[in-house]
Amino acid sequence: MSQSALRKIAPADLAPRRGQMCRANAFDRGRGAAAARRVTVAPIITRHAAMVFWADLVARRCASREECAVMFAVTFQTACNWFDGFSCPTGDKVMMAMRMWPDEFTGGGDVA
Repeated sequence: MSQSALRKIAPADLAPRRGQMCRANAFDRGRGAAAARRVTVAPIITRHAAMVFWADLVARRCASREECAVMFAVTFQTACNWFDGFSCPTGDKVMMAMRMWPDEFTGGGDVA
């Protein structure tokens, strides 16, 4: 029997190795110092800090849990969870609060 002319080719055989192809620092894009100054870093807030902030906000701004539930169109149980600091609202509810009480969100409060 004759030997077949076909043979398996491994993917490593297809392209020659050329060494490291990426930059050592992935974030170094060759920007100047002026560009680096324009970058703003947003403060990082933990989930716990967000829940504490929201519980304090609704306790100060809403007269009762029932009023909070009606104001944000959520269930009474959700409003209770917010008041007790068990959960955070979704983004649409936060944006509603930002439109109603913008001064609460512009303060330089302690984050983290």
